[in-house]
Amino acid sequence: MVDWPNLSQKVFLSSIMSTELQKIVFSPSYMSDSFIFARRMKEWFFIDEELCVLVDRLRTTGYRHTLEAELRLKKIKDDPGRWDFTKFLPEFRGKGIVTVVDAAHGDRLLHSSTHGR
Repeated sequence: MVDWPNLSQKVFLSSIMSTELQKIVFSPSYMSDSFIFARRMKEWFFIDEELCVLVDRLRTTGYRHTLEAELRLKKIKDDPGRWDFTKFLPEFRGKGIVTVVDAAHGDRLLHSSTHGR
């Protein structure tokens, strides 16, 4: 689980070698409304990039899974129907699955990149 995107997560992601990895969970405490979510998307750029590198690297070693990146929102102040979840990890969506879950309300699925594929 990752709370905040920073250099240590980049180092951690670059060290993963397990071909059994299936999901990485991000649980930031600061993304509580659509304005903050939209404003902070640029902070996730290097995570998006590193997840793509991770999948490519694992595939060269026989990785057969589809990696899922899950964003677990701990609290939501406004209607998540107004949020543009497609902007979260846009490059990784081409290599894996991105899901967004409302962890404060019973792990309700708010978005999955597999819908509409």
